Amino acid sequence: MNHPAPPWLPDTRVVMAQLASGIREYAQQIGSAEPFRLPYPPNLQLSFDKLTQLSWHQGVAPLGSVVELLQLAHEPFGDWPISLAGVDVSADEALVSWGRPTTTCEELGALRGDVEGEMRENALMRAVMDKTRAADAPGSYVAFRKLLIEQPAITALALDQQLATAALALLADELRQAYAAAPPEAVADGMVRTCGGCQGLRLPLDGGRTWYCDDASCPAPGTAGEEHPASEGMWWLRRELRTFITGPGRAELRIAKAVERLGVPVALWPDFDTFDLSAFADRPWVADVKAWRHPARLASRLRDRLFAVPADTGQAFIVIATEQVKAQPRYLERLHKACPEVRPGQRIIAVSETDFVRRVAERAEAGT
Repeated sequence: MNHPAPPWLPDTRVVMAQLASGIREYAQQIGSAEPFRLPYPPNLQLSFDKLTQLSWHQGVAPLGSVVELLQLAHEPFGDWPISLAGVDVSADEALVSWGRPTTTCEELGALRGDVEGEMRENALMRAVMDKTRAADAPGSYVAFRKLLIEQPAITALALDQQLATAALALLADELRQAYAAAPPEAVADGMVRTCGGCQGLRLPLDGGRTWYCDDASCPAPGTAGEEHPASEGMWWLRRELRTFITGPGRAELRIAKAVERLGVPVALWPDFDTFDLSAFADRPWVADVKAWRHPARLASRLRDRLFAVPADTGQAFIVIATEQVKAQPRYLERLHKACPEVRPGQRIIAVSETDFVRRVAERAEAGT
């Protein structure tokens, strides 16, 4: 017989969202130039207190400190002593990997409306939209998005050259805010190494004998990219922008190129990002591209934030990036089950990247 939870017991889903938020805030603090000083970020301390309550309720020995909680965050959820029933995570996922917040951590944290990282991302993108709208410069907005997607890591000289272009000069201040200096741990033997799969940074392990890409959605994480002397200066896109702009952005650019090859008109981020792309001039198809690792977490997001479909639209889509579908073959099945609003037959339907391009090709061939 299941007994109702006592009123003082915190919601596990909220606790994990707070914990993910706290880890993101903590990572931001220790990654800054200033030395870390107590207290810990409020979300981190609150989640520790609430996990203690959950431990008592489940008859599990509580963690002794926030330091122990941060150590536990490196472990897969399947190894946690406390039950996380109801939380949309997989047993092999973890909140921290190699000392950095994972994509899982980013996604869990983004399910809260007051997350610092999400607020920074939204504030920056709103500033970019406002400035380009006021200047009637949609081309500058597109150029800004493309740079963040194609060059998440960039040399100081290359960034200065981008700032001098006609398309991006308008957004010089916002571009400087989007990038931060490469962290000290990215340097080994005086060099900074990039990933050939995503163009981001590769980070060293074992004193520089092993290198890894920390982008969970990188299409080729084992591929070495260019190397640059650290003395020349290297910039890295801020973490929240890498997760929510660069990750899905790679799929957005791939889809746009595939649709163009079909001879179909395509627009990226039309009307200053009302949605991610549109195809066809008459009764356009519009799409919002997603690269969330876990379908249930995406479902939670979509239930809160489905985009508004314009009246002249032929069909609207949520398009799941190829990397996510390959990683979880039942991704779409699970997404449809968790979010009936995007099942087939709805005004907005969720499909894979491959399926979307196939549907565009079929419509183009039919001439409708």
